[in-house]
Amino acid sequence: MFKKSDFEVFNDNTLSGRLNLIRQQLDPKFQEIGDQLMIALEDKYQAKFYMKIAKHQRRTKNPPPDTWLAINQNKRGYKKTPHVELGLWPDRYFITFSLLADINKRPEYYPLIQKLSSRVVQEGWGVSNDHTQPELFPAEEVYTKSVKKYMSVKSSDFVIGFVLKRDSEIVESGDFDKLLFDKFMKLCQLMVEINEKVAN
Repeated sequence: MFKKSDFEVFNDNTLSGRLNLIRQQLDPKFQEIGDQLMIALEDKYQAKFYMKIAKHQRRTKNPPPDTWLAINQNKRGYKKTPHVELGLWPDRYFITFSLLADINKRPEYYPLIQKLSSRVVQEGWGVSNDHTQPELFPAEEVYTKSVKKYMSVKSSDFVIGFVLKRDSEIVESGDFDKLLFDKFMKLCQLMVEINEKVAN
């Protein structure tokens, strides 16, 4: 399914060209792994999940800098609820669990993410306060700081995740679908647990 040549879609710097490449080359892969994830999630949790593949419809000039699929547990849309994404930046795959700046019931998530520190550090995730940037920073170094920023800076996001660089040995090997799948399922566990505490 996924392979290093996936990143070639970003070589086209025109809006129409990149969008066409994403639709032809990446969206079918997102659909395939997304369908597999949906089956696994609904079987594991006996709950309803919803999938969305990015269409970039609001773009009129610049090509999308990244592209993704998202899964959440609210049929009204994923951006204002906890969600997990699998996607690509030009130099990496990413899998992220996100609470965005304008999420519904935002303050209710603060005590929940405060309690996750040791777990997130122990599991080796990265953390960020900006879902529009590719970098994730080691949780052991920035977790407390990132939580405090999310609680105090209205425009900040809260992102936990994993990245797989395009020049890594794993990507070079060409056999990493299971790794991406397993990381996604792991972050969905976090999403489900948090959704059980904050109803949307």
